[in-house]
Amino acid sequence: MSIMMDERRIRPEGADGRRVCSNCFADPHLKQEIERQADSHACDYCGAKGEAVRAAPLEDVAEYMLMQIDTEYASADQSLPNDPETKDRMFPEDEFDTAELLENHIELELPNDDGALMSHLAETLPEQDWCLLNPLGTPEGEAIGNSWAAFKQVIKHRRRFFFLAQPDRALERDLAWGEAAYEIPELLERIAKFAKTHGMLTAMPAGTAWIRCQEMGEGESTFGPRRMGPPPYGFATLPNRMSPAGVPMFYGAETRETALAEVAEEPGRFAAGRFAAQRDVIVLDVRAAPPVPSLFDSEHARDRSIAMFMHSFIADFQAPIDRKRLPHVDYLPTQIITEYFRTMVLFDDAPIEGVIYASTKDGGNAVVLFAENEDVVDDDAEADDLHDPWLAMTAYEELTFDTKTGAIAQG
Repeated sequence: MSIMMDERRIRPEGADGRRVCSNCFADPHLKQEIERQADSHACDYCGAKGEAVRAAPLEDVAEYMLMQIDTEYASADQSLPNDPETKDRMFPEDEFDTAELLENHIELELPNDDGALMSHLAETLPEQDWCLLNPLGTPEGEAIGNSWAAFKQVIKHRRRFFFLAQPDRALERDLAWGEAAYEIPELLERIAKFAKTHGMLTAMPAGTAWIRCQEMGEGESTFGPRRMGPPPYGFATLPNRMSPAGVPMFYGAETRETALAEVAEEPGRFAAGRFAAQRDVIVLDVRAAPPVPSLFDSEHARDRSIAMFMHSFIADFQAPIDRKRLPHVDYLPTQIITEYFRTMVLFDDAPIEGVIYASTKDGGNAVVLFAENEDVVDDDAEADDLHDPWLAMTAYEELTFDTKTGAIAQG
């Protein structure tokens, strides 16, 4: 290690020259660090020996761990205030010792440990009481959550529109933004940045197909491509999860079972069209939140708070909405996030043109594409110089669907 002995905060005597191998840790980033620093083929903890064994000095491993621990935790003695009268440290409930830090807060997994490794790590790390970094402020993850909760409250009940550079606190009064919470523009920017860097934006290749279903009225038959596609402006009268009334979009699903579940409220006859994208399409994937980075991932640990938040954020995309209550209100947060990605975000210099999400009906893959009626290929339609159609209906069938049994039949 490059740090001089007299500058080190760890206690080498706790390690006592012992070596530990990568198999004694579950965290892949600690494994990687041990293999990087390995200078032995024998482990003093699990007893493994041989050329395949990679073991490093425990004190060096502890020093790497401390560097990462310092990004989220601090010395309670230096961070928590003292009572001006008693001189005792205030908020003792917010502090914990090193063993508690490792076992209960970090939840360090040591698969081969009989207790010795955990004990020696605690004895090698600084002898101090710990607390969260900036314990008197709002934790980063909570601040992001406060921002999202306030955003939803404002959008649903205070105002529908906001001007990015001019927050209006009069309209946002009494909201628990929390210390260090983000203004709406910064929150949206952080969500978009996380999506870009954590695989939530992806190219859906040309040829990818989605099924769209529509209920058929009495005597109706043989819906053409544009009749099966997104509605014209005048017929986009209902709000949906990603689009407000008046803004047409293409809603589809990976299977006809999911497509039917998404639209059918009663048994009946339905038209089903399979639509294929004629070009690559960049989509936002909110089916599942990316895993929270490890504290010991030196490259991505800084994203831990936003990653934790993204799990609750994505839950909003999957929350069931009672269309008989106030769907036009409850859909607003996801509609605005969708519009933000549609209008403000680029990925590899290409616009975002859809969202893939998990159906709230059966958990299957569903999609909304930012396509209008004129974006559907239809040889019978008049040419339109303003549109370059990119969705083609490649198959069509008419079905009966029983919402009670889930039975699907032709005809």
